[in-house]
Amino acid sequence: MDIITLDCRGMCCPEPLTLLRNAIRKAPVGQIVELISDDPVSLRDIPAFCKFMKHELVSLPTEEKPNTFTVKKLVDPKVKKV
Repeated sequence: MDIITLDCRGMCCPEPLTLLRNAIRKAPVGQIVELISDDPVSLRDIPAFCKFMKHELVSLPTEEKPNTFTVKKLVDPKVKKV
């Protein structure tokens, strides 16, 4: 499974989060999505999204710009638990 890369440089909130949400929704469980963003709001939004949706935030941005987030899809909300 290849890593999905979303280059969101130049986009403002809520666009990076919306693109991540759509990519995760379409991806299979276990998929890795890398999001590149220079929007400072992403530093708050992406970790909150991962926590709320129960996906793993594999890596957070470092001091380098633009910010790079790595997210792993852990659950599929369409699959109901028995």
